Amino acid sequence: MSKSVIVIDDDEDTVRLFSEFLEEHGINVIGNGFDGVSAVKLFKETKPDVVLIDLNMPNGSGFYAIKKIQNINPKARVIAVTADASFVTEEKLEKLNIPLIQKPFKMDQVISIIKG
Repeated sequence: MSKSVIVIDDDEDTVRLFSEFLEEHGINVIGNGFDGVSAVKLFKETKPDVVLIDLNMPNGSGFYAIKKIQNINPKARVIAVTADASFVTEEKLEKLNIPLIQKPFKMDQVISIIKG
């Protein structure tokens, strides 16, 4: 069965391209958001299999959204997609048990992590 995904990034082009690519590879994109607050709202409304989320966004960072989403569903599958490669960021994600995909990313890597 196809995985359902929501894509959250403050860059609209990234969201659009990501969503189109995922759809082409049989992954059902059921929502798009552009900040942390909309990510939490979309998660509650759509209950996706996977959340792809940027970390550095206005109106609620990715970390804000991840914590809220994990409070709603501790087993939620969240994947961080960010250009922030700092040790502090990697350490925070590790503690939250969130896989990290570095920007610029390889789409085949994204697909395999979602389907994995």
